[in-house]
Amino acid sequence: MAADHRRTLSLALASLALLLGLAALGTVLYLQFAGDIQPCSLCIYQRVADLAMLLAISIGFFAGRRWLWSLAALAALGGAVLAGWQWHLANSATRKVHACAAIQLLPQENFASGSFAGTLAGALAGQGSCAIAGQQRFWNLPITHWSVTVFLLCALCLLLAIFFSARRR
Repeated sequence: MAADHRRTLSLALASLALLLGLAALGTVLYLQFAGDIQPCSLCIYQRVADLAMLLAISIGFFAGRRWLWSLAALAALGGAVLAGWQWHLANSATRKVHACAAIQLLPQENFASGSFAGTLAGALAGQGSCAIAGQQRFWNLPITHWSVTVFLLCALCLLLAIFFSARRR
């Protein structure tokens, strides 16, 4: 395979991972603000993993492609582990786990209501039960199943992008 084709395929795979991550983040924010589904602390940590992945992919388009995409793949795998743990809580520990610790990465009381910062603080505040949040459904599948699948697909796309961006001698 010619170097130009490998580079194009590498960029396409990284772009696909970026689009999947953006779609996932947009969906969970829609479910929170329009669907009134409250995220738990594990949900918030998954959002942080998604944001870290998106940031590393985006910067990787301009500089340090291989190591930044490796970092993004690690963030995606971390998000998959968190989603898998939530899946476990939803399936086998629902009677034992009633609530996770509430988390606020940006305390809302520090920002004006309705401002961008206030909305961001609301998006990064987890109040719900991890077991209950893991049972919420989207298109007839639990959200945890979607999360694991999307994170693993992103990691796979990124690992393939790294493979195809490697120099061949």
